Parts: sequence; structure tokens; C-alpha cells
Amino acid sequence: MSIHFDPEGNESVLTPTSALSLIIPPDLNVHLYASFDAAWEQAVVIYLDGERYENQIGSYILRPHFLSIPKRDAQYDLTLVGWHKRSNPNADLPWIASRGRRFGPVVFAWDDSAEDEDYRDVRIKLVTS
Repeated sequence: MSIHFDPEGNESVLTPTSALSLIIPPDLNVHLYASFDAAWEQAVVIYLDGERYENQIGSYILRPHFLSIPKRDAQYDLTLVGWHKRSNPNADLPWIASRGRRFGPVVFAWDDSAEDEDYRDVRIKLVTS
């Protein structure tokens, strides 16, 4: 496990599979489409070459379900980190790193519980143009 920053910028611990990465070739726009099948609040923090991206994806109103990342001149490492709260939005509860898994080359998924391993609480499909 490693130390990371949750969606609100607080230091937190990641599980070994919370962060999922992919190399993006140069000159491609990246479009991230999220779907959620969870009762709890979900968020995904995005990193480009290890630098935290300014926007996030999430299941409630403060975070959109869709995000585009403009093309860059050089290839870069895109990392997505899934987080959840064990409730609906609640500022008093901490964010917890979710366990992640890739399904094929363009689907990223996270599971927010320790028991069911359904990996459908958050799913992001990556499309390039």
C-alpha cells in the first residue's frame, strides 16, 4: 500500500489495485465515460504523468460522469484512482480507496466493498479521438 491523496486532498492509503494506469499516445483526445452501480458516494481522481489533474469524475453532483482530456504533444501515463465513502455524500466520513481492475484495454472498474468483488461500483470506459 502507498500513501496518496483522496478526492479532497487528504493523505490516505491506497490498496495495491486502487490506481490503474495506461500509456496514452501523443495527439489523442481522451474521453472518460463513467457509470455507477452503487448506493455509496464514488469518485475517481485522475493523474497525468503523476501530476494530479484539475478535474475528477464522480457519482454525485459536484463531480461529472464524463470528462475529456485534451491531446498532448507527447505520450503520457494516465492513472485513475477509485475512491468511495461508506454512505451517500457526507463530509464527516473519510474517503476510502477502492480496489480496481481493468477489463480489456479500455474499461477501468472499482469495487467499494471487501466482500462481493463485483467491480461495477464505478466503471470508466476510455475512448480516444
